Amino acid sequence: MKIGWDTSHLEFTIADYYYFGKLSDLLLNSGFLVDEVKDFDTLNRYDTIVFNYPEKPFNDAEVNKIDSWVRQGKVVIFAGYYKNEDGVGENINGITKHFGLTLNLSEALDQSSEDPYFVNVVSRTGLRGVFPCTDTVSGGEAILTSKVGNVGCQIKLGMGKLVLLGSCVFWDSFSLHLADNATIATKLLAGEEI
Repeated sequence: MKIGWDTSHLEFTIADYYYFGKLSDLLLNSGFLVDEVKDFDTLNRYDTIVFNYPEKPFNDAEVNKIDSWVRQGKVVIFAGYYKNEDGVGENINGITKHFGLTLNLSEALDQSSEDPYFVNVVSRTGLRGVFPCTDTVSGGEAILTSKVGNVGCQIKLGMGKLVLLGSCVFWDSFSLHLADNATIATKLLAGEEI
């Protein structure tokens, strides 16, 4: 499985050992090939394409390419953050609204959690995770739910799918070990159902 981790839109980079070293190690030890990709036009070489906290907006040509990649069988994952920090939610919505998926630009607080900013989530297959500093999401089919709303959804198009996640830090080095986050991360990146 080849993963293209985009950095052409100023995303958090998987090569940042402090923040994503544990995810990078997990993926390499699980047989994934992960490349940090600076050239947007080369992302079509990968099975799964990740946009993790894109700080730069997408243009119409990029929207069309992403649509084409999904229909051809790629898994494309967008991961946001709460409160539209750095305009990331608006940048993501600029793409995902074309697919009927939306970040709600909100601040999800789970009062049943030990820390309300750490939202307890459940996947459709019963995996339990923790999404820190998450936004809620709308549209498509829910794949991760919580007491405060959906935090993960997807839409299948052609042979692929586009996934929208409310948190870009559930798989960072500080949260990957929480609950089933590591399993959720690897299954999402492998294009498997959660």
